[in-house]
Amino acid sequence: MMFDPQGPGRDTFDIRCADAVELVTEYLDGALNASDLAAFEAHLAHCEGCTIFVDQIRMTIHLTCSTSGTGPEIMPPDLDELLSRLRQRATGTGPTV
Repeated sequence: MMFDPQGPGRDTFDIRCADAVELVTEYLDGALNASDLAAFEAHLAHCEGCTIFVDQIRMTIHLTCSTSGTGPEIMPPDLDELLSRLRQRATGTGPTV
């Protein structure tokens, strides 16, 4: 587990802001296990900065999805062509522009 125990014999964990930033995607996807989720939410309850950050990420996802009608498109439409050109350049069989 990536979190530091609060003390001996305790089963709760202390999340630093850096940990929260790393876990935000898993948190928003609902992919954290129960103990990590509890620690993450406990951190948010006491950290205004991380709460604002999570809200900003959540809003960004919402706005991105609502403007396109689907999830965000992260692949360029001509990906196959671009990959083909890169392969040709790497093997010396295509243009070197």
